Amino acid sequence: MHLIQKIKDFDVEQSSVTLWTFKKQSPKGFPPKFNGHWVDTTDEMKGQLKNIVDQKRANITEQMDYSILAQNNEVSALTITEAETHAGILKDQFSAELPARKVKNVKTLLNCSFYVIKLVHNDNVLYAVKKTDATWRSKSVAGVVTAFFSDAQLDIAADDSFRILKSIDFFGLDGDLAVANKANFESILNYKATHVQDYIEMSVEAAFVAIFGDLAPLTSFIGDNKIHLRRMSAIRQKGFYSDPIFMQNLRNHHTEYGLSINFDAQGRIVPSEETSRDIIAALLDHRLSSAFSGNIYDVPDATVV
Repeated sequence: MHLIQKIKDFDVEQSSVTLWTFKKQSPKGFPPKFNGHWVDTTDEMKGQLKNIVDQKRANITEQMDYSILAQNNEVSALTITEAETHAGILKDQFSAELPARKVKNVKTLLNCSFYVIKLVHNDNVLYAVKKTDATWRSKSVAGVVTAFFSDAQLDIAADDSFRILKSIDFFGLDGDLAVANKANFESILNYKATHVQDYIEMSVEAAFVAIFGDLAPLTSFIGDNKIHLRRMSAIRQKGFYSDPIFMQNLRNHHTEYGLSINFDAQGRIVPSEETSRDIIAALLDHRLSSAFSGNIYDVPDATVV
């Protein structure tokens, strides 16, 4: 059964619901460290939380495999296993509502990075994660449910208070994740840190280093740009640079595909600020030619059919 269908079949109405809030103890760390607390909520708030999950899962009608460069739309989700992410660290935090982890002071809620709506039915757990806005305090509008914290409970509020957004960034169920907002998902689980570590390891990988005369200009171009880092992780995942036939085809045909890439006498790539973008496109195998129109395209992602 597809993950989206399993999420839609989960009995939200009969489940118990708990709201967990999280702060990141090391926002840029690798792996991330979370500090979670659960919040006592009124029955009315519990109903609103279930409604948010119901509405978001109903809007998702398509799923596709998560990849580093894949992008979904407003009615689709990207699927990935928990084992491929740091979600296990998060799940360990909200596994049980221990008294010591209960929110007793409003200060605990301030500056939370994200929250988790945890639903439990017959020992099955569906969780829905949402990144908070910049301040987590705003006027009630059509797209949010406002709440206030009083007497150790979170309740519906008519005035400005903590915002519970009527959207979900990603769901988790049975060891898999369905990602609706990729940027927020990667921010919560520190995917940029993963890409940084990926490139650190890649930059000393013999097969990768061997195709360059000098890797330093490319490394300088990539810097800490999250898009470039994500693309380099995709290049490592595809591994075309370790294929001698691919590399020889690149040397032979880069000019006819409009790629500005320089090679030294040994056939190694000589990167520069001006050519690094084309080098990345080439190693991704994202410079493609249409047999129908004869046009040459750069594509954001490529799936073999």
